[in-house]
Amino acid sequence: MSASPSPSPTDPKALARSDAEELTRSYYAVVDELGADPEVPLSELKRVATSLELGVREGELEQWRSENWRQTGDTRIADLVVQSVSLDNSNPDAGLVPTVQVDVCYDVSDVDLVDADGKSVVGPDRPDRRWERLHVANYDYKDDPADGWRVATLETLEKTACDG
Repeated sequence: MSASPSPSPTDPKALARSDAEELTRSYYAVVDELGADPEVPLSELKRVATSLELGVREGELEQWRSENWRQTGDTRIADLVVQSVSLDNSNPDAGLVPTVQVDVCYDVSDVDLVDADGKSVVGPDRPDRRWERLHVANYDYKDDPADGWRVATLETLEKTACDG
């Protein structure tokens, strides 16, 4: 009697969900790396971000680098919830592409932003945990349904932070 192999996920929405979750985790790791090491080229951000979020994050990191600020510690994802999956790819030129909406509660209690002298530049009122909503889009879905996912927009949510 042979054991039947585990079914592999073939549902396109389930695959998109999984790919977006993985990309979301990579996004935070890449942003942490870029904040911590000014020698890492900002072009690395293009592996995990696109569109509006790419421009916003590049601008923020360029400012940090011009001020000689660097990040210490890593952001921890305390909770990650996929809210929706749309595989509508009817008009990529107009931005109508597959999108996964992901809510993330992140924890930055171990993260600091320090100046060249090692002094923190983080305000005392910064919350350690917050929710963000990421719109993870795939502008290359037709040619690259698995690896084309990037964070296109990100917004801070005004809701009670997770327990972590």
